[in-house]
Amino acid sequence: MDAHYINEVLKGNTNAFGYFIRTYQNKAFGVAISIVKHENDAKDVVQDSFITAYSSLSNFRHDAKFSTWFYRIVVNTALQFIKREKRKDEVVGEYSIADDEKTAFNNAIGQLQKQDLKKLIKKVFEKIPAKEALILQLYYIDDHSMAEIEEITVFTKANVKVLLHRGRTSFYKVLKDEKIKKPY
Repeated sequence: MDAHYINEVLKGNTNAFGYFIRTYQNKAFGVAISIVKHENDAKDVVQDSFITAYSSLSNFRHDAKFSTWFYRIVVNTALQFIKREKRKDEVVGEYSIADDEKTAFNNAIGQLQKQDLKKLIKKVFEKIPAKEALILQLYYIDDHSMAEIEEITVFTKANVKVLLHRGRTSFYKVLKDEKIKKPY
């Protein structure tokens, strides 16, 4: 379906690009906010990403999915934004998690309602390093495979695995240290 709309846009039907905005804006926002941490900044990143995608659509190679190509644009735009704003990630040390704590954590998360879980995840993502939040967002929330994440982020497989592990650890540490509770 994406190919049809790509061809329409390339033929000059600028209204056809609205399909991509409707289809990808929510996940793009999730990716952006996991990196830049602030809602208004994430909106700016998504808007800039759509402009870049529109103006670069003729360069799109059909050897990858449009979504993968577009999310790479979102990631790059967000990382450029951070460089411009000179924001730095907070270093989080390595923490080990006991198996019984993992089980308790998984059970507690399973009991949260979907809406509460989204609020909780947003709070935690704001407190963990951007790259870790990005990988968690792509893997757990957007359901991308490791190969797709490598393609979107241009990180090596080893980097993705390390960031995924650190992200889980940081996520758990924030939950444990901040004692973020279920909103009522």
